[in-house]
Amino acid sequence: MNDSATKRKTISIVIPAYNEYEVIDELGVQLASLMDRHPQYDFEAIIVENGSFDNSIEKLRSLHERDRRFKVVRLSRNFTADGGVCAGLRHATGDCAILMDADLQDPPEVVDKFIERWEAGIDVVYGIIRSREAVSGLRHIGNRIFYWLVNRVSDGMIPENVTAFRLMDRKVYEVINDMPETNRFTRGLCSWTGFTQEGVEFDRRDRFAGKAKAGFLEVLKEGFDALVSFSFVPLKIIGMLGLSLSIICLLLLVVDVLLALFYNRGVSGIETVIVLMMFMFSFVFLSLGIMGEYLGRIFDEVKHRPNYIVRERYGFDAHAPDASNNNRE
Repeated sequence: MNDSATKRKTISIVIPAYNEYEVIDELGVQLASLMDRHPQYDFEAIIVENGSFDNSIEKLRSLHERDRRFKVVRLSRNFTADGGVCAGLRHATGDCAILMDADLQDPPEVVDKFIERWEAGIDVVYGIIRSREAVSGLRHIGNRIFYWLVNRVSDGMIPENVTAFRLMDRKVYEVINDMPETNRFTRGLCSWTGFTQEGVEFDRRDRFAGKAKAGFLEVLKEGFDALVSFSFVPLKIIGMLGLSLSIICLLLLVVDVLLALFYNRGVSGIETVIVLMMFMFSFVFLSLGIMGEYLGRIFDEVKHRPNYIVRERYGFDAHAPDASNNNRE
C-alpha cells in the first residue's frame, strides 16, 4: 500500500497566552478532550507564553510534562498577540494549524466543525461570532467600529464579526510564515492569500477566568493598525481634503474680491482669519500624524527586527526553528 495513503495527518493548535495562569489548567483539560475526540489525527498544541509575569510558565511546564502533545514556546517579553501567533505558526508542523485564544472564549468544540470543513477541501475555516456573553457597552461600540474599519479596508474580504479563531491549511500558513513584514494583522494576511475560505458561526463565551487583555482602546488600536497596514485610504483622504480645502479657499478669495469690487465691502474680520488659520493648522497636523504612522511602519520594516525572540522551549527538537541553548525536551 502507498505510504502517502496511510500517513496520519497532524493538526497544530497555536495559542498565544499572556498572564493566563488561572486558565491554563482548564485549557489543558479542554484541549486534551478535543484531541482525544479525534484519534485519527496526531496533534500538537503549541502554547506561546508571551512574556507573562504571573508565573504561567510553571503551569505550562507541568502541562507539558503530563501530556507531551503540549509544547511550549516562551518568549523573552510580550510581543503582542500577533507576535505570539507568528512564533506559534513558525513552530507548527501540522498539515493544518488552528489559531485560538487561551481564555477559552473560542470554544474548542467548534474546532470539530473546522476540521470537517477542512477535510471537505476548504483551505481556511474561520469563526464568525453569532453572539457574545457579558460584553460592556463601550467594548461593544469598539467592536463595531473595529469590524467596520476592517471590512472597509479589506473590500469585504473580512466580513463583520470574523475572529482570529480559525483553521488554516499548511499551504496557507506557510505562505504567511514566508511574508517578511514586521507589522502583521493575521486576519488580513489570511484573507489576502486568496485561498478558499469559509465561515462557521459560533457563540462566544465570556472568558473562563482572569481579566480581559483587550479593552476599548486596544480594540480601536487594532482596527487602526489594520487600516494603515492594508490600505492607503487615509493618505488618499488627506489628498482629497487638501484639494477640497484649496478649492474652498480659492472660492472664498474670489467672493471677497467680488464683494470688494461691486459692493465696496472689506475682507472679513480677524475672527474669520483666526478660525481659518486654526482649521488649516489642525488639518496640517492631522495629515502629518497619518503620514507619520505610515513612516513609522516603514521604519519598523527597514530595521528587520524579528517579530519575536524565543527565551526557551519545551517539547521541540534541536532542529526546530529558532533553536536555542535553553531548549528542553
